[in-house]
Amino acid sequence: METFRGDLPALSRSLPPGPYAMTIGNFDGVHVGHQYLLSRLKGEAKTSAIPSLLLTFDPHPLFVLAPDSAFRMIMSRDRQQEVLRELGLDVLVYLTFDRTISSMTAESFTKNVLHDLFHPALILLGEGFRFGEGRHGTIETLERELGGSGTRVFPLPPLEEDGHRVSSSRIRKAVDQGDLEESNRLLTRPLEISGPVAQGERRGRLLGFPTLNLIPPEHRLIPPPGVYATRTRTEGTLYNSATYIGTKPTFGTHRPVIETHIPGFSGDLYGKDHQVFFYHRVRGERSFPHVDALKAQISSDIATAQRVLHDIVFEGSVRPL
Repeated sequence: METFRGDLPALSRSLPPGPYAMTIGNFDGVHVGHQYLLSRLKGEAKTSAIPSLLLTFDPHPLFVLAPDSAFRMIMSRDRQQEVLRELGLDVLVYLTFDRTISSMTAESFTKNVLHDLFHPALILLGEGFRFGEGRHGTIETLERELGGSGTRVFPLPPLEEDGHRVSSSRIRKAVDQGDLEESNRLLTRPLEISGPVAQGERRGRLLGFPTLNLIPPEHRLIPPPGVYATRTRTEGTLYNSATYIGTKPTFGTHRPVIETHIPGFSGDLYGKDHQVFFYHRVRGERSFPHVDALKAQISSDIATAQRVLHDIVFEGSVRPL
């Protein structure tokens, strides 16, 4: 998969000329609905012997249009690229989203971006797709503006389950409720949070359970406080692990932390990148009357996490990553 990013002038210099079979959207999470659309797109691209292309935006438009909103991304850009590559997309384009792009009328965006930059042979979109200033552009706008150049526009009905649409907002709701089984089923992959190993208070090491500390990424969807059965990938190796999200009420600490314990692991990983994949919420956050009670609960949590991981990863239907 080739990846291109930048504003319109930069992309016009770097992106190979079309034609392309393309789709447009944020594709946050690359969930099963997105995968359905991409599968159809790849089929059309193969039939026409042209590359498949996803046009998305960076930063997410809401961070420009509503910077004070509490919107949270399901997936990092790095993880998004990793998943799209696995799915066999040919070309991924991140167009810089700024006030210039946001103020374009639908007609101007169609001509100056879609037509002039991509020369699409076909565009496949969800049937409710809206774009342009004020979100006035529709599928009909694309058909009207691009019909003369021979571009075919295909609307695709949303994927539904039991009468409910599969959507990123549905996944966010499941994660907020601690229902990782539901969110991971819709994602077809475990929720992931990544970053460098940060210096912590070393309290876990003193308790006998050393942890990898992760500073919660800004504007990212994070499960609610509690203990989770996770797997952790660092330096190319994947480990079973248990992860705590929250504060430390037993010690009177209120700064949010993400701490991951890998049973049997020893080594210095400070500053090294690691990815934590979430599978199941073992329990919620709570305080303990004394340190010995906390240590006993941590031992129990780790054992529970290992049993859950065995059932989900090695005997279940969710892919390991």
